[in-house]
Amino acid sequence: MWDLAALDAVTETVVSRVLIDKAPARRVAADLAAQLCRERPDLPALALALPFTLAAAAIDEMLGGGAEARQAAADAWRAAALIGAEALALRANGSDLIGDLARHWQSGDELFG
Repeated sequence: MWDLAALDAVTETVVSRVLIDKAPARRVAADLAAQLCRERPDLPALALALPFTLAAAAIDEMLGGGAEARQAAADAWRAAALIGAEALALRANGSDLIGDLARHWQSGDELFG
């Protein structure tokens, strides 16, 4: 699945884009899914939820007092939950790789498309 360095790098990307750039977490998820589809096609779709969970927890723990930090953490938590639901729905239909998730989102998904 993930090696520690890759997981740290993706988690840092999520923190940076959601907290500093103020990008919507769902947009970050779609961008990362497309990138990971090219770089790690063997990655399970559900694995994408982990860096969002870790990012949300880190933001909560380190910066949780401020309104911007609380909003960024909540957005990352929401994205993690939605990614999990999307990945499990794909798995129920027989596909569960990151590329399947990226293609599903690119085909006009209401939440991530």
